Amino acid sequence: MKSTDAQSSGFVLAFRAESRHANRYGVVHGGMLATLADVAIGANLARTGESVETTLTLNLKLDYIAAGRLGDWIEAHVALTKERGRVRFGECEIRCAGQPLVRASAVFYVPPSAWIC
Repeated sequence: MKSTDAQSSGFVLAFRAESRHANRYGVVHGGMLATLADVAIGANLARTGESVETTLTLNLKLDYIAAGRLGDWIEAHVALTKERGRVRFGECEIRCAGQPLVRASAVFYVPPSAWIC
């Protein structure tokens, strides 16, 4: 997904980078960005049907492009590539001021509702 031609679907998740999101050098933790991508893609995939479904991450791949810093407004823009079925796919671009920080792709499994306690 390229920042210039990506079409977001669903909703955008975002946060303001605070000290709890960053290391001692003021750079946002890669794990924070990975979590944002995972939650953003999964939440968008869970809401494609008539009801909210449970989604379980099978695979998450990230390419780190640039660093987020303290005070940055960081947004996750999602594009769904397969919205139906038990196995679903999505992509995410995490941006700051319109510039890409992370590109992510994920595969999710939607279990039968009988599996959910």
